[in-house]
Amino acid sequence: MTRVELTMDAPVAVALSAPGETRWGHHQFPALSRLPDGSILLVYSDAEDASEAHGVPAPWYRSTDGGANWLSSGSGIEPTRPHYAVSRVFGGEYLVVPATRYLDVAVDGIELPEPVSTGFTYQRTYSYRCSDLPVATREYFGLLPARRWQPNRTEWEASTVAYDTTALVARRRGESTLLPRTFFERAVVPFADELLYADYRAQYARDDGSVATKGYSSLMVSTDNGRSFARRTTIAIDPDDNDLMGEPALSQTADGRLVCVLRRTDHVQKPMCIVWSDDAGRTWSRPADLFEFGVWPCLLLLGNGALVLSYGRPGVHLAVDADGTGARWTSHAAVIEGDHSAIQRHSCGYTSLLALDDETFLLAYSDFRYDAGEREPYKAILVRRVHARRTE
Repeated sequence: MTRVELTMDAPVAVALSAPGETRWGHHQFPALSRLPDGSILLVYSDAEDASEAHGVPAPWYRSTDGGANWLSSGSGIEPTRPHYAVSRVFGGEYLVVPATRYLDVAVDGIELPEPVSTGFTYQRTYSYRCSDLPVATREYFGLLPARRWQPNRTEWEASTVAYDTTALVARRRGESTLLPRTFFERAVVPFADELLYADYRAQYARDDGSVATKGYSSLMVSTDNGRSFARRTTIAIDPDDNDLMGEPALSQTADGRLVCVLRRTDHVQKPMCIVWSDDAGRTWSRPADLFEFGVWPCLLLLGNGALVLSYGRPGVHLAVDADGTGARWTSHAAVIEGDHSAIQRHSCGYTSLLALDDETFLLAYSDFRYDAGEREPYKAILVRRVHARRTE
């Protein structure tokens, strides 16, 4: 049976907090992307994990040597919190759909209708049909600010992405007066002649018109190289409305299908779930449990055919399917073991993957107990080169 042997180089500390930093959201949520010039961008968050902090410039570093050294200059773009992704699309172009400051209904004097549903995910949530909102508000959800880079140009240019608002549902949290809108926090997936994006921030009513209080994940599809996206189908939803079915990680498989791993948990530890599609995302398999826990799963199909999965909380973990389908995860590694009795003690568990060659990739993650020689530990953003060699 073919397996994959994982070996890891020593971690590189890209960014360190002040000693003793414990605030949630600070020095967390790292994201790796490839820039048009071939260098690597690393973005992370340095603020409270709240909607009010979204869309604000985020700290970043850039590497020109495969992640060995990192500089804070020369990206050509201005990343924003909380997550940031640069997507390579067709024709050698690149696309960014960043988080922006959200619409504040109190500041703009917008009177919201009665919510069509209420729920609870860490705090009370209120949902409103986009069709019931003022025209200007609907336009806010349907036209997303973007940045695009084209090979015949030397700079990133301002652009927009038209986004499907048919049956869209806006959601407000707690006492906040903000109405968040979606942004692309992962790279889009080129598949055949389409661009695919798995979205859980943009919420839509169910086919019967009802509104899920926990939400779910949808497949968004572009046929014009990322200038517009339409909703194709539901990737995964909990019919009992108990699980998030969010933070979807989408990838092509080695045998030409699609696979998606999703987070199910919010308040208690639960397995992730995994689904497959044989028809370009028009239909999906029934969700199956995957491992015992996990938030923010990341998938990477390597050139050697192996499929890599990273996930965390507690700790940081890697799993590899040598066949590249997501059906048999035969190689595992604990990067940070973590503690199931205190799941936020050692890492936020949010990771990022980026291929360097057919069998080597970078893993970015946070370490809350990093020893930098002081009496108190630091929170650190680390990057590690990992080798995934196939063995018989």
